[in-house]
Amino acid sequence: MPHLVTHRPRVSDLKSSNPKSATHKLWETINAFSYKLGGLAFVAGSVFFFPALSNYLVIGDWLFFAGSLLYLLVTGHDLLEVFKYWRMHSTRTFADHIEYIAAWSYVLGSVLFTVGSLCFLPSLEAVALGSWCFIVGSVLFVIGGFANLLQVVEAPSMIYMQLFNVTVAQFILGSGLFAVASIPYLWQLDAAAERQVTTLAASSFLFASVLFFVGGVCIYYRKLVGEKLMAFCHANGLGTMFISALRKEDDVTSRENSSSSR
Repeated sequence: MPHLVTHRPRVSDLKSSNPKSATHKLWETINAFSYKLGGLAFVAGSVFFFPALSNYLVIGDWLFFAGSLLYLLVTGHDLLEVFKYWRMHSTRTFADHIEYIAAWSYVLGSVLFTVGSLCFLPSLEAVALGSWCFIVGSVLFVIGGFANLLQVVEAPSMIYMQLFNVTVAQFILGSGLFAVASIPYLWQLDAAAERQVTTLAASSFLFASVLFFVGGVCIYYRKLVGEKLMAFCHANGLGTMFISALRKEDDVTSRENSSSSR
C-alpha cells in the first residue's frame, strides 16, 4: 500500500522542534518496520483468498485488517509530518500542494482499506461494501502516486530518481491491481465461474501485496542512498540539493545557448 515519498528532509518526530534531533531517525525506523510488517500481513492475507483456503478466509480478512491498520499508522504519521514540515517552512509552493494531495489520498485510501477488510468478514456479510471500499481506496492510492510522480524533477541524484520512479511505479501498479481484483466480488456468478474468478482475484491481490512490500524496501534503500548523498554534500561543503540545482542550471544554460544560436 503506498505512502508518502518525498525528496525533502523529513521531520518524523512530531513532538520535536529540532530538525536534527536523533529521534527523527528512530521514528523513520519505526515507520519503515511498520510498513514492511503491514506488507507481509497483506501478502500472507492474500493467500487465504484463494478458493482452496476458503474455509480459512477469516484469517486472511483479519490479516488484511491488521495490515491496513499498520498502513494507516504510517500514512497518518506521514500526513501529520507534512503539516509540521510546511508549518516550519511556509513557502506556499507547488511542492506544498503536491504533498498535501498525496498524503491525504494515502490516508483516506488506508481508512477505506481498513473498513473494507472488516466488511469481508463472513460474520458481517458486507462483501459488496468491502469491494467498493477497496476500489475507491485503490483509486485514491493511484491519485496519490501520480501526485508523487510530479516531484521526480526535484530528485538530487540519478540513482535517487531511479529509486523514486521504481517505488512509485510499484505503488501505482499494485493499487491498480487491487482495484481490478476487487471488482469481481461485486458480481453474482455460478460456482465454477466464481472459483476461477476468485483465483484470479486472489492472485492479483498477492502480486499487488508483493509490489507494496518491495516498494517499502525500495523506500528504505532510497533513504540510505539519501543519507549517503547528504553526508557527501556536507563533507564537501555542498548543499544537499546541489546536484539538482546544478542540473537545473545546466538546463537553463542550454536553453540560453539554443536561443542565442537562433
